[in-house]
Amino acid sequence: MINLKYVDSETIYDVNFSRISQHVVQVLGNLPFLDKGFILSRNGKNDKWDYSNYVTLYRKVEGGLQLSDDGSVYVVPVEPDPIPDPEPYIPTLDELREMKVIEMNIVQENVIQAGIEVTLKNGTVEHFDLTEKERNQLAILQTMIARGDEKIPWHTSDEAEHGKYYSNDDMIRITTAAFEYVTYHETYFRDLRIYIRSLNTKEEVENVTYGIDIPKKFRSQPLDDMLANLELNL
Repeated sequence: MINLKYVDSETIYDVNFSRISQHVVQVLGNLPFLDKGFILSRNGKNDKWDYSNYVTLYRKVEGGLQLSDDGSVYVVPVEPDPIPDPEPYIPTLDELREMKVIEMNIVQENVIQAGIEVTLKNGTVEHFDLTEKERNQLAILQTMIARGDEKIPWHTSDEAEHGKYYSNDDMIRITTAAFEYVTYHETYFRDLRIYIRSLNTKEEVENVTYGIDIPKKFRSQPLDDMLANLELNL
């Protein structure tokens, strides 16, 4: 503890003293504020440290006072006005169309990659994923099919699976089904994209889902032919 005595006063107060900044000090203890400045000394000493310039009440704090020697007083900081939440962005019709096109493109790729079921020569049905890796592999294997190889290796994109051989006849079945499947979805998406970009209201755009029946005026001849072929095979 430190002894504090105001200038021109004989009353001694026991305080804790600390400096807050270049011009502000803090004294904690049971003492009043007097605008006279003060002297500090250690208990039992006569140090007489001079703080007679600290005559301004900077602010009252819990358990004591803060005093300044330059006339400054504490100013409560002004709370900034809260920043309002931004208004949600509303896309334009053109932006909504392009967002829908991107969405449908993603769905198309996922549908293709999910793959196909193929019935092999012996009557068994096997599933074939059609990721980009498998599609590239199918294109490469056309050479082996064309020259009549009877043991054609196939490797899936699953690195945990071993490769296996397929006969020439089975590989023709696999590649034919795969190419037809991919061609259909690529053709369908191109026509769907044209249809989306023709829509005139946001509601119409938002209601588009992959697989919807595209109006005939927006269907290409290849898509019409594929759809007619699908109906014949049902």
